[in-house]
Amino acid sequence: MRWILGVYLIVSFGFAKPLVIAFQDRVVDAIVIVAVEKKFFEEEGVEIAPKRFTSGPATSEALIFGDADIATMGDTAALIAVSKYCPNVLMLTSLGGGEKRHGVVVANDSNASSLSSLIGKKIAVKKGTSTHGGVMLKAKAEGINLDKEMIDLEPSLMASALMEKEVDAVIASEPTPSVLIEKGIGKRIMTLDGVGNTYPLLLMVKEASFKGNVSQMKGVFKALEKSAQFINEHPEQSAQIVSNVSKLSIAATKEAMSYHFYKIGWDDATKESLSKMAGFLYDNQKIKALPDMEKCIAH
Repeated sequence: MRWILGVYLIVSFGFAKPLVIAFQDRVVDAIVIVAVEKKFFEEEGVEIAPKRFTSGPATSEALIFGDADIATMGDTAALIAVSKYCPNVLMLTSLGGGEKRHGVVVANDSNASSLSSLIGKKIAVKKGTSTHGGVMLKAKAEGINLDKEMIDLEPSLMASALMEKEVDAVIASEPTPSVLIEKGIGKRIMTLDGVGNTYPLLLMVKEASFKGNVSQMKGVFKALEKSAQFINEHPEQSAQIVSNVSKLSIAATKEAMSYHFYKIGWDDATKESLSKMAGFLYDNQKIKALPDMEKCIAH
């Protein structure tokens, strides 16, 4: 009997399945990057299996169709996910945001100075991302529509596309704008701020993973809070950690991170931004139903 009990305890605690966390190797996910690299999860007794991606839609796919238990993504990707899959997919917490974290970059010899000056041009945007939602929101605020101008392109291909004149502008979240500027490929003409949206960053979770790992979720929050505090108290060290992971220069990393704020938890501004973006996506038929925010937040 003791032997059976011993085996049960080993299986239950010694070989517990690690939490698979999907995140982006970009400054947008600095909190998770620092938490992973500083081993804050392990310090809180949470075993994780980190998986890196390059965009919100990719982490969303890993969460919905893959083996990820939790995943990071911007507001648009998160709202698309919960509009389709809530309550099977839930919002776990906000990771911060940044009203100016999306930038519009054009060639150095371009005369473009606003979104309206890009009408009829080719604009590279990764569709389904927070940037995509931000472009539509900003364009509407200016009384224009750029749906026909936007070309779906991965961030990794945007530099070459702008250099080769395959596109007239790149609109992307940091660090892409800062990298393009640092390399002398283009110039920033504006950001997507001024529309009452902080473009929240979200940590999403499968309902089954949340309910099946209740005891570990407290540790996840503590690790993330510890990471956010570290970033805010040690910006230089944090930038170096993110630079090492993202392979960006330290200068570009610092510049990109300056457009963000890193904070764990929900506040009124974040919820208002999500509600506003959800309504906008619904009105523009990008989502078929308005998600119930409270029901789609993991409790």
